[in-house]
Amino acid sequence: MGRNVIEEPQKDEGDVAVAEGEEEEDIKTRLGKVISVEVGDAGVLRKTVSVSVPRDSINQEMDKEFKDLIKEAIVPGFRRGRAPRRLVEKRFGGEVGAQVQTRLVSNAYLAAIEKEDLKVLGDPMVWVKPKREGHAETNERLMDMPTALQQLRLPEDGPLQFKCEVEVKPEFTLPSLEGVKVEKPELTISDDDVSEQLKRIRARRGNWAPVSDGKVEKDDLLVCDLLVTADGNEVKKAENIQMFARPQRIEGVTFEELGDKLKGMKVGENRSLEGELPDDYEVADFRGKKAKFEIKVNEIKRLELPPLDKDYLSNLGFDSEKEYREHVKRQMESQLENELKRGMRNQVRKHLLDETKLDLPEGISSRQTDRAVLRKAVELRRQGVPEAEIAKHADELKTVAREEVTAELKLYFIMEEIAEKLEVEVSEEEINAQIAEIARAYNRRFDRVRDDLAKAGGIESLYLQIRDDKCIDKVLEKAQVVKAEPKKDEARAKKSPSKTTDESKPSRAEKPAQEEAEKPQKATKASRESAEKPKAAKKPAKGKTKD
Repeated sequence: MGRNVIEEPQKDEGDVAVAEGEEEEDIKTRLGKVISVEVGDAGVLRKTVSVSVPRDSINQEMDKEFKDLIKEAIVPGFRRGRAPRRLVEKRFGGEVGAQVQTRLVSNAYLAAIEKEDLKVLGDPMVWVKPKREGHAETNERLMDMPTALQQLRLPEDGPLQFKCEVEVKPEFTLPSLEGVKVEKPELTISDDDVSEQLKRIRARRGNWAPVSDGKVEKDDLLVCDLLVTADGNEVKKAENIQMFARPQRIEGVTFEELGDKLKGMKVGENRSLEGELPDDYEVADFRGKKAKFEIKVNEIKRLELPPLDKDYLSNLGFDSEKEYREHVKRQMESQLENELKRGMRNQVRKHLLDETKLDLPEGISSRQTDRAVLRKAVELRRQGVPEAEIAKHADELKTVAREEVTAELKLYFIMEEIAEKLEVEVSEEEINAQIAEIARAYNRRFDRVRDDLAKAGGIESLYLQIRDDKCIDKVLEKAQVVKAEPKKDEARAKKSPSKTTDESKPSRAEKPAQEEAEKPQKATKASRESAEKPKAAKKPAKGKTKD
């Protein structure tokens, strides 16, 4: 008794899908004729889109929803379809309001960008005043659409109004994609290359060992408490977050020499840093403000590689180091052609960057930087690079000169245009095949790798990686390929991380060490929000240290 029940009549699934699709299109079309839209600048390739849905449209959707609901709703004391509307509204009003709000906001947004002819990238971010403990905060925050819909509420009277921030595509002209000159150097695998590769393989079975009495050294993994304040107000507080003693960005502020600044600290010590919060910080009131970053070291960890001894080799199925080195060398040689092709692809990318006139405005948003970092991380995973090394590459990319991140962003836009021009598509089978390759390289289960990628937004980045490779391969089909002697940089490139690993499966004894080596990369929510949040200010904010 007293249970809310809404029973839907049985319909053919195909008819339902068609009907829903037509209904959504009808709503968007109707809203496009009546909504009010205002568009403004919000920074680098970003626009604000303010939308107002008139009250008549809200009432129309509410009436339609309740009209359908009354026919099927079961209310205690009444037969199906016989309950008065006021009782149905009282019992199901909140649920209906949420459904109508989701439908209106989603379709009003789509109608608005279509009405204003905005070429947007990705999903919008919505300005919302979060509700906490029964009251709304005074500061608006940018939230993704699903989160924002949980915070928004339909107004009791008047129009439904909301404001989004969207990223938009720049306009440019592609260069010719035929006859691109590409050099193919002749490279071989040396003994030194094998030694470097063995270190990388061992790093994946390394162990982050606690350093109890020592001091912080560069690249150490630190467990810290963080307190960020500005103008005497608390901006962010987090406990036991993970932070590496190397270039990092904390709450959008770049600390290029963080390894040097934290070097020599002991467990329990505190150190203060200063920096300027970025112009697109998530809390508008703190944008551009000077902030103080107080870091307390709770734990120091250092990566220890397993010795290349008899037990290690035996677990991998080898009798001697010589046999193991030969095995690794053969694998590296089998991958060399892929490395050379990767180099040729990079030449095509450089050509596209050099020959495409695409001037981006000053400053890069956090989301754009996030995209570049995530794409690089996925690319390195496809090469089988150890997680610890991937994290280091990501940290470096977050703090490098603006030109490097801008190049990644320019390529993103260029490849979007090429994919559309060449009609390049990526199948689900191709994505799964690449995930299987990553899983094999890291000796992990396919489903867990896919889940991890999905949680971090890596599936989309993997899709883009595959699509971009297919686009460039089409350009290479019509390229002018010439043989060349390897340059110094190209010779060094063959020593970079590749997919090559020992193909043997780790024994049960090895697995805990491997899993432990991966643990530090699985940052907590607090860590993601604090220690590794990408920066996106117009001007890099460099921190100062107070001992």
